[in-house]
Amino acid sequence: MPLYPLGISRRRDLASAPKQAAGPVDVRWSLTEELACAFIDAPHQAVAPMLHATVLDAIHRRICVLPVRFGVALHNEAEIQTLLQDRHLELLDQLNRLDRTCEMGVQIAPPTTADEPPASAAVRCQPSRTHGAIPSKPQSPLAYLEERRSHYHRTDENVERDRLLVQHFVEGLHGCYRQWRKLPASPSYPIRLAFLVERDRVTAFQSRVENAGKARQDGRCVVLGPWPPYSFV
Repeated sequence: MPLYPLGISRRRDLASAPKQAAGPVDVRWSLTEELACAFIDAPHQAVAPMLHATVLDAIHRRICVLPVRFGVALHNEAEIQTLLQDRHLELLDQLNRLDRTCEMGVQIAPPTTADEPPASAAVRCQPSRTHGAIPSKPQSPLAYLEERRSHYHRTDENVERDRLLVQHFVEGLHGCYRQWRKLPASPSYPIRLAFLVERDRVTAFQSRVENAGKARQDGRCVVLGPWPPYSFV
């Protein structure tokens, strides 16, 4: 029967953990000397992503927890025990580092530009396959090089703009977080930042993000969270 681990906490904190994390879901704990791992039995099908996230969030609201990557499945509780024992000191160090914290996300979308990568000269010179159409005029080598030069110049400007935006928010939020890191871009928000924030600093963090956003009119931003510290495990 597959077991799906959700997160790892300190055994001493279990008294404060929710008794029923998400409706009818039966969350069990596998215990070692100082560690505990929350897991779900799912004999018939894999755990749904939203269920995994909901249960983990309910635990995180009460106690410190290290999120386990979604989709991890173990054969039995003995494998969970082995995991806890083999990484005992490392897991305890991480729990101490993340104690009383949560993850806050800041997503920033700089102004969009009309800049599109120019088609290559080879593409421009291809004759049309449409019957009776007149092929486009070939682009001269000098014009093509000038077009590419302009394109890379605008790209460099955008990279520098994004760097300054990140710097603006990171410096503007200084004192409201323990750590930060840049996350992969998304289609809607090219700049995505994760901050490790103490729970009692969340309101102050949100206020500082709002102020930092107002100070820069060259983009829009949203603040997300609090979440379990997914990006810092």
